[in-house]
Amino acid sequence: MVVQTVPLRDLVARVDLGLTVLCGADALDRPIRWAHVSELEDPTPYLVGEELLLTAGVRFPSDVPSYVAGLVASGVSAIGFGVEPEFPTVPSSLVEACAAQGMPLLEVPPSTPFLAVSQALGALLAEIAVREQRMLADSQRALTRAATRVRPVESVLTTLAVVLNCRADLVDPGFAPDDVASLVGRVASGRGPRSASTQVGEDHVTLDPVESAVLVVRRSAPLSPAERAVVAVALALLGLLRRDLESERGQIARLAASALLRARVSGVEKVLGPGPHRVVAGESKADYDVLAQRYGPLVSKEEGGGFLALLGAGTEVSGPVGVSPVVDSPSSDGSASVPRSEVDRAAAEALTLLARAKATGEPAFPASDLSSLVDPVAAREFARRELAGLLGRPELIDTLRAWLGQHGSWDRAAGVLGVHRNSVRHRISHVERLLGRDLGTADARASLWLALRWLD
Repeated sequence: MVVQTVPLRDLVARVDLGLTVLCGADALDRPIRWAHVSELEDPTPYLVGEELLLTAGVRFPSDVPSYVAGLVASGVSAIGFGVEPEFPTVPSSLVEACAAQGMPLLEVPPSTPFLAVSQALGALLAEIAVREQRMLADSQRALTRAATRVRPVESVLTTLAVVLNCRADLVDPGFAPDDVASLVGRVASGRGPRSASTQVGEDHVTLDPVESAVLVVRRSAPLSPAERAVVAVALALLGLLRRDLESERGQIARLAASALLRARVSGVEKVLGPGPHRVVAGESKADYDVLAQRYGPLVSKEEGGGFLALLGAGTEVSGPVGVSPVVDSPSSDGSASVPRSEVDRAAAEALTLLARAKATGEPAFPASDLSSLVDPVAAREFARRELAGLLGRPELIDTLRAWLGQHGSWDRAAGVLGVHRNSVRHRISHVERLLGRDLGTADARASLWLALRWLD
């Protein structure tokens, strides 16, 4: 059973109690589960940890340092000493022992009975319970509504990120971020832990399986029990949605991907007209619907909501999309036939351009500006040198790209990423520390924007 706690500072803040902090002011974030009254010289056999121990010193210990040491070892969060009738003030020996051992000590005035302290603590615990129940109910409604939208998986992940102020990703084991790849593999395999949590840099990370994928939740603070319940709701919805994708609808998508990426795509000219043809990567449902209706299996819709398409050169898409050219080579029967190597290269380029398009909100095409004047090898070396501190941190790279693409707007970047604006601020400040750059300067922004464009 999970027992709720409140920070000690919330109890101290109650003006009606009149509590005075005599020492341990830097430890007021300690959790308090309940208030326990004891006048025993050694109450430790009756303690379970995280108590506010209340005493009036009726049987004041002869060895005060040992008394405090026992309470510290038992996990007591703080001591509340009631003055009068036994002592007119808190004994100096107790103040000194608590200060020396890092134990917060509160003076409880004669006008505040210990029962009032216990009742105030109970009221604070009840307020937290009500607040978390309301948050859980609101989150359940929001996640359920998200599951009914056009792109349900992406909508559920975005809603979860907003509700918990976190980053939520549904990842396949083969494409997991490097910092959690091993744990993702173990969770997804079914042979390791059913779920897992770990610390990665400044982030608390939780991992839970969803069919053959893993839900990875990252944020700066651990999840509370109520927040874990919100994740459980999201897991249930994502599981249902993933099973739907494994049904006929998902099979059609896989068939489309096979048609696009098989060794040679023959007969393209009969469907799309004469080349050159292009590979397009995108996320816009409007674009996808138009292209799928027009070209059928030549449009591949991925499970995350995005798509790959092989299109005629004159086809217009509104974006944000990434567009890469494919040069056709006519086959002997006169129809277009594209080698897989060409499609793979173009698909990789289109997916890279999609990241730029998502950041700017506009279609992205292969470089025809300054980028085309720079040697590709030198450009990649420059990019990796400029972004060295961020390599292996894809969430920071994505945030930097979105923030720069939205001209430094916290709100618009948060909308692109599907996170809270404060998360964007936190990540950008982390980027500045890791890179040692001031992103308030135009030079730094320009250099990093080019580096992001040239990064592999």
